[in-house]
Amino acid sequence: IIMQNFIGESAIYQEAQIIKADPKKAIYRMTLQTCDEVNQNKRIYPKKVLVSAMESARERISKKLPGELDHPLLQGSEQYDGMRQTTVLLKEVSHYIRDFEFQGNLLVGECETASTQNGRDLLGLIMDRCVVGKSMRGLAELNSNGGVNIVQDPLYIITFDAVSLPSHKAATVRLDEVRFESKNLLTESCNGKLVCTREGVCYLAD
Repeated sequence: IIMQNFIGESAIYQEAQIIKADPKKAIYRMTLQTCDEVNQNKRIYPKKVLVSAMESARERISKKLPGELDHPLLQGSEQYDGMRQTTVLLKEVSHYIRDFEFQGNLLVGECETASTQNGRDLLGLIMDRCVVGKSMRGLAELNSNGGVNIVQDPLYIITFDAVSLPSHKAATVRLDEVRFESKNLLTESCNGKLVCTREGVCYLAD
């Protein structure tokens, strides 16, 4: 019998780079995972393993892969915990992963806050410029080598949750790339910081 290990990663610690935001939703890009390096959990994700896993998840991601606000808490029941860790509860959804790409050893994802209470909470954190982490949940075999666990192929990705516990800082917000959109946004100068069109689309001034 081949046993698969549940993998719950600690967060990539960063501020989200916001692409678009309005009072109800934010779309943002951030690092989801690194590969080919030892993380704080003493694991290595070979890039070919992570690439294969993301390709396998591409169809689910194209339909918006839901993630939760924080990892599920363990209850002490092996049966329940196993089910809970491998299931995304719709009532806990805060965001969706809707696209991804690899930039060197970084897996960068495009995320969207959900129209749920958890989604509104996550949106508020992002608009407050709070650091937001992403942490993977997945299933894979691990090969231990010199105190480091190497994640083996195949890796099944359950989701990437929004969490607060950091592993390392990967990115920060670039204010000149933040874009706001809202039908209700007044076209005022906002102390010269915003340039707005008649359609209500505003951009940060150069």
